[in-house]
Amino acid sequence: MITAHEWIAIATVLAGLLGGLPVLRKLSLSWGASAEVSRKSVHVAMGIACACFPWIFDRPLPVWVLAALATIPLMLLRLIPSLRLGVGSGLHGINRPSYGEVLFAPAVALVFHLSQHNHLLYVIPVMILTVADAAGAIAGTHWGSRMYVCGTGRKSVEGSVAFFLVACLCGFIPLYGADPSRLFHWLGVSLILAILTTMAEGISDRGFDNLVIPVGCHFLLARLMESDSSLLAVRFLAAAVMLAVVVSGSPWSSLTGSALIGAALLGYGCAVLADWRFLLPPLGVFLCHLFTTRRHQLKEVFDHRLDAIISHAIACLPWVLAVDRQWLPDSVALAGISFSMAVQLALLDTATQIHVHGQARILRATLKGWLIAGLPGLVALWIAPDHLLLPLAISVLLTPVLCYLVQSADRRSPITSMAMWMVKGLLSLMAATPVLLLR
Repeated sequence: MITAHEWIAIATVLAGLLGGLPVLRKLSLSWGASAEVSRKSVHVAMGIACACFPWIFDRPLPVWVLAALATIPLMLLRLIPSLRLGVGSGLHGINRPSYGEVLFAPAVALVFHLSQHNHLLYVIPVMILTVADAAGAIAGTHWGSRMYVCGTGRKSVEGSVAFFLVACLCGFIPLYGADPSRLFHWLGVSLILAILTTMAEGISDRGFDNLVIPVGCHFLLARLMESDSSLLAVRFLAAAVMLAVVVSGSPWSSLTGSALIGAALLGYGCAVLADWRFLLPPLGVFLCHLFTTRRHQLKEVFDHRLDAIISHAIACLPWVLAVDRQWLPDSVALAGISFSMAVQLALLDTATQIHVHGQARILRATLKGWLIAGLPGLVALWIAPDHLLLPLAISVLLTPVLCYLVQSADRRSPITSMAMWMVKGLLSLMAATPVLLLR
């Protein structure tokens, strides 16, 4: 039940939100501000208000109620043309499609729920989402000249640099304020967060950064804060090297720039949220991709976009998050991600064979998937073979069946279609569920 005090707080925040939109619209018109500045002003105001939630609400339920009540009018502003062109112009005064305002409130509520009264794990992701994102957007709008492709749109290097600097401050200032004795530790945490969130912002278009950045930042921050100095140094070095690799690009990969960044973030997330062993299966898939692309000269043939990485994320992240949330033992989750990536690589190899040879050798694809993507993680398990035998047999037998089904579907629809990539990710995840028999 929501108490009277909580209802008053919810009503006050909603009144401020709904009353602030027309005020910001009038101010924007009187000052001649651009649509992007007007929209980001709304986001900053919402972010500052949301950052105060830990001192207003002491449990997640009223925040979820507030998120639901706030999202409904924002959806109406998007759907009803008269409202969209009127009070909603502060949010919708840009030409490109954006769903950020609809995703904002649920993402904030989710991070508040996950933070479990740890104010730093809530405030820092929210401030990076709002203040750093606004700084990047405004800097890119006014001073951006060096552009790069981002999903379906373009972003500027200047905007990304501004996002990085402000994100670093958004992390460092609260951390240092909470414990001034760990100056260099918090600086390292802030730099890592800034690197990763800048990369995430660089590949998120249509407002999906409003979901990806705060939730991903929360999980990573929780792990980084508990890291000792040596581990933090390794993670910082890995983030810096990863950034250098994606900036320089890969001449042997058919992945677009945003897809390459997404692949790097996925691998980094697997290693940090779980442990280094969880990086082995997706790394096997990536190395096999580089070798195959170069061997068959596929860089100019395929144009793998972020959809391909989302497919891998669907297959990987449930197992990684299960470890982070302590829902599954490490051994079970590591077997799960190994199984998922083995099936995923088999599906990918089947499609590649169809393109290169005109037909697929499914048993070869199955063997390749399990040896390159499945075996490294399974070797790292050191689990008793008799416990692993039944789940392994089920998943291995499922692999050629799924390859055949996807092969038939690929012949009728483009392999790069988003729907097909999502299907592959879900099938790979489903094929790994027999590992739950290990529990």
